Amino acid sequence: MKDLSPIALPELPDQPAFMASAPTLNVLADEVQLVRQTRVRIIMGMVVFSLFFLLLVSRLAEISLLRAPKTLHGMPTSQVKARADIVDRNGALLATSLRTYSLSANPKKVWNVVASTEAIISALPDLDPAVVESRLSSNKSFVWLRRNLTPKERQAVFSLGLPELEFAVEPKRVYPRGRLASHILGFTDIDQNGTAGVERAFNAQLFEAGGADIRLSLDMGVQFAVEDELRAGMKKYGADAGSGIVMNIKTGEILAMASMPDFNPNRFGAALPHERLNRASMSLYELGSTFKPITMALAHETGVIGHEEKLAVQDKLVIQSKSITDDHPSSVALGAYDILAKSSNRGAAMIALRSGAEAQQDLLRRLGLFSRVPIELHESAAPLVATKWQDITTATVSYGHGISVTPLALASALATLLNGGVYVEPTIEKHRIGKAIKSQRAVSSQTSEYVTQMMRYVVTDGTGRNAAVKGYEVMGKTGTAEKLIDGAYVKNRLVTSFVSAFPYSDPQYLVFIVYDEPKAYEGSWGYATAGWNAALSARAVVERIAPRLGVRKIVETSALSHGVAGGVQ
Repeated sequence: MKDLSPIALPELPDQPAFMASAPTLNVLADEVQLVRQTRVRIIMGMVVFSLFFLLLVSRLAEISLLRAPKTLHGMPTSQVKARADIVDRNGALLATSLRTYSLSANPKKVWNVVASTEAIISALPDLDPAVVESRLSSNKSFVWLRRNLTPKERQAVFSLGLPELEFAVEPKRVYPRGRLASHILGFTDIDQNGTAGVERAFNAQLFEAGGADIRLSLDMGVQFAVEDELRAGMKKYGADAGSGIVMNIKTGEILAMASMPDFNPNRFGAALPHERLNRASMSLYELGSTFKPITMALAHETGVIGHEEKLAVQDKLVIQSKSITDDHPSSVALGAYDILAKSSNRGAAMIALRSGAEAQQDLLRRLGLFSRVPIELHESAAPLVATKWQDITTATVSYGHGISVTPLALASALATLLNGGVYVEPTIEKHRIGKAIKSQRAVSSQTSEYVTQMMRYVVTDGTGRNAAVKGYEVMGKTGTAEKLIDGAYVKNRLVTSFVSAFPYSDPQYLVFIVYDEPKAYEGSWGYATAGWNAALSARAVVERIAPRLGVRKIVETSALSHGVAGGVQ
């Protein structure tokens, strides 16, 4: 058996000196150092990225805010002034500005003019290809291609991806109510500058930095009623044109002013010149017998006709070889009340001749009929007045011939005769509390009361019966005038008008309706005079607006019941 006891191993020799002093490998310390270096690199990278990102954001801000695309006149978009809104007296929005995009190009970046033109036309087919190609061929660095794109149009152009195209953010003036009050509001050009109506009259105020809305005297409900009735009346009566005014006779505020035909200010470029014409304040007419209340005021101011006196209107009247006639001749003499109620031209001429030309002209001047209406609108025409005032002029002017004025001018004059005798300057801006109303006395309060009673009598017993509205004590006067064509009056081409005011017990509001060349219609018995058209439209307007204006219906009384029947047959 073998010996299994442990074998004694020989001793190893001592280690060499260089091995005894060699460094020991420490893996953990090396890893820590590597991690620290990596963290430093990451942090440095983040810092560099953050600085780059901050620089990028700053650059974008500079481009968008300080170097925005240019407008038509090279003005940065950020410097385009904001335009205030226009609202009616109750705050209803009439005009405002929206942000839109406009398309420009840098011709120096165009690679292929023909290809770019074809692409742009594919997105905006209404553009003229020749014009686009011409502009892209320009040696300029900026040209306009289209202003005020719709969102859909902008997206179509953006999708083309043409590097030469740029968009500018611009305001666009819009009129949310379309045609309503178009002649009053007017419109602006492409750069937001007012060119007509309120937009022009208040252009500076609308551009004031931080300016408040322009609050008009208009009442949109009243405005709509007038326009609606005028539109219906023109269709029914076959008139070529029409106009209507509603005025607060105590303050001069215009609650409605309409002209037909009208236009849409959102597309004013498509409107014809005669559609843009504000006939209420710009068209001059011989307005016929609606002038006669002025002659009655003249009679009272000068005292030329007695309380019980009657004038021989049944007799022939010739002045400077001109015969004065009545449409509805009377067989008996008439007092002052019936001269107005029956609309006698002869009676009016006799009164004017008694009063004299100087007194007549003085009254017309005090009533503002010798100058343009001092309203804020630029669209206000001066009257046409005879340069040589003869006896025949005095006679014809007494019944509304031989002088041409605007409907607004005559409405303002008649309002003066009904409001106590004070001429109040008409205004399209709502009166502010504390602001003085510009006015001056034109006739005595007694004369105003006299005319008020007479105009009430016209509706209860005269030619204005068709304008009566039960419960609102309407006053009024018809007017029918032949148009002067090539120096001669034409019998079948008429201008008809009706002035209406209410309520008689405390006159507040005036309505004035004018039709240009209305025609006879079924049911008018062949007549096209004011009682068969303008008076009916005035009645319809009063019926619609009186409740809105808070005028209560009352038990009516006539002018005669107040003991003022002197001179009435």
